[in-house]
Amino acid sequence: MASVRGRSTQLRLWLAFLAGCTVGGALTGTALGVVSGLFTPVPLPWRAGLLAALVLALVLMDLSQPVLRLPQRRELIPQEVFARGMGRGGFRFGVEYGCGFRTLVPSAASYAAALFVLLAALPLGWAVLLGGTFGASRSLAVLQYVLLGQPGWQRFLSGHTRWLERGGTLATAVLLAWAVGLLLT
Repeated sequence: MASVRGRSTQLRLWLAFLAGCTVGGALTGTALGVVSGLFTPVPLPWRAGLLAALVLALVLMDLSQPVLRLPQRRELIPQEVFARGMGRGGFRFGVEYGCGFRTLVPSAASYAAALFVLLAALPLGWAVLLGGTFGASRSLAVLQYVLLGQPGWQRFLSGHTRWLERGGTLATAVLLAWAVGLLLT
């Protein structure tokens, strides 16, 4: 019974974290969507070509480096965010984590997705939706831990983290190529 109650508490805390991550990502998507308007005078095929070149450079950089070295904040989010309670702290931590630039970014996938929002010059609602989806996706590792957090899981993950990050970058590049193809047709 205690483990069921503990898991229920963990899921409630994860929901606060998920909400925060989604809000943080949506805020970043909003900012990128607004700035993307500056690129609209550039013809879409040129922006698509620039996006393809930049994403390819990011993929090659991510695949060739043992640790990703792109501009980012090196500090972790301070634990003081939990000073007013776990639920409120989980939400605030989620906002900061979900925005995608407040803490370490281990994969080039985030940069590639941000470039897509900037250069595709999507309607603002789409930029907000993509940002929110990005933020929400950042919460999935915590959900996996809550649901599958058995002793061997953490050991497996710690031994394969860099490969999983690179796989995320490759998957993002493939999805972006598909999305750009849709935009150009």
